[in-house]
Amino acid sequence: MSIKVVAEFHVRPETADAFLAAAEELVAATHANDAGCVAYDLYRDTADDSHLTVIEEWADQSALDAHMAAEHFQRLLPRLDGAADPARPAVITVYEPVA
Repeated sequence: MSIKVVAEFHVRPETADAFLAAAEELVAATHANDAGCVAYDLYRDTADDSHLTVIEEWADQSALDAHMAAEHFQRLLPRLDGAADPARPAVITVYEPVA
């Protein structure tokens, strides 16, 4: 059973370039290295340039767990968090199918 993850971030204008660089590196490394990754993509809100979201799909929980333990994730997540707006904390939601 696949699971989906929606990771929402708000970035400050002065850190947007740093956030995008780290996010793009994470997307590329995830696609290249993480078994069980069905989809992993970065999106920008069309109504709010500061709102960026990673939408992920994983084959199962073990694939997601392996991703979160991977070197590239451990190295790049602090860069994403550091570029995010501290007044608007990230919201990360994991979804599983109901039917």
